[in-house]
Amino acid sequence: MLVSAKKLLLVCFSAFLGLSTFGCAQTKVSQCQQIIAITKKIAQESQNNRQTTDVKKILQVADFFEETADSMEKISIPDEKLAQYQQGFAEVYRGNAQATRDFIAALQNKDITSAKLTQKKVQEIGKKEQQLVTDMNTYCQGNGAMKL
Repeated sequence: MLVSAKKLLLVCFSAFLGLSTFGCAQTKVSQCQQIIAITKKIAQESQNNRQTTDVKKILQVADFFEETADSMEKISIPDEKLAQYQQGFAEVYRGNAQATRDFIAALQNKDITSAKLTQKKVQEIGKKEQQLVTDMNTYCQGNGAMKL
């Protein structure tokens, strides 16, 4: 009985080592999940501050967009297609940061024309982001990753 318990333990330990070694390689699923984690974080921050009228808070959100773009660019994504999505999201977040700052400046200067142009830019950035989400979801779902 003791011998079979040791064999069972050895088999289980060997299986564990095999799985943990396999888990070290960056799979498409893990790469998708890294990007998804960052996008969900910025989406939550945006949602939490969607109704705020506090200029300081809005500018903090712009800073958070910038920081998120930096975070997105820093993760290692070997998959070429996912790297394109990664870069696209970083560009969207930088665009949102700049557009937010431009919009606040336009409002403070009572420049309605600039405010409207910035609002249009934000809508265009939003469409680009939605397309990235759709495309990446399609790509990642084929690899067993979760959706954005």
